[in-house]
Amino acid sequence: MADAISALNSATTGTAATTTTTATNSMSSSDFMKVMLAQLQNQDPLNPSSSTDLLTQLSQIQSLQSNQTLSSTLNGLSLQQSIGAGGNMIGKTVAGVAADGTAVSGMVTSIKVQNNAVLLELDSGKELPLANLTTAANTAAPASTTNSLSNLASLLGLTGTTPATTPVTTTAGTTLGTATATPAASTFVGPVAPATVAS
Repeated sequence: MADAISALNSATTGTAATTTTTATNSMSSSDFMKVMLAQLQNQDPLNPSSSTDLLTQLSQIQSLQSNQTLSSTLNGLSLQQSIGAGGNMIGKTVAGVAADGTAVSGMVTSIKVQNNAVLLELDSGKELPLANLTTAANTAAPASTTNSLSNLASLLGLTGTTPATTPVTTTAGTTLGTATATPAASTFVGPVAPATVAS
């Protein structure tokens, strides 16, 4: 076993050190268990490993599993947060640097996830990585040619002599009754007792 350790130590010098470090970082807990079992099978019977060493190695394996689980969970949460942030950009005018290094801008029409990165899809047909976003602004509402109060009044049926009657439905499409709006009051007529609300 001492020969194996000295061979490993000599292999980690020079350029082999980065290769060994990278390989060690990509090992899973099952790989460490295999190494530990190989050590136990090939140990010197006249000088066996102590139980303290064995418990230390088991503790290290458990710590590795916990760190891997935590890292995976944090990566998932980070991606979910990025998806939420990208979703909030839909309908906004943005600018930034595309993956190819060109400057892009436009209104965000949708988002997509590719290689654990959120991409904003713009109305120009280009994609902008959320991480490369430099500016974002609300898209201006189209200018209205009529007075907004008169629009509201007409939507509520407050103009003219005939009150507006509108069917009231649930999100499932079930009709509950009708609502009538007049300048004096709004009334709901349906299967439940009618209610009048003074305006």
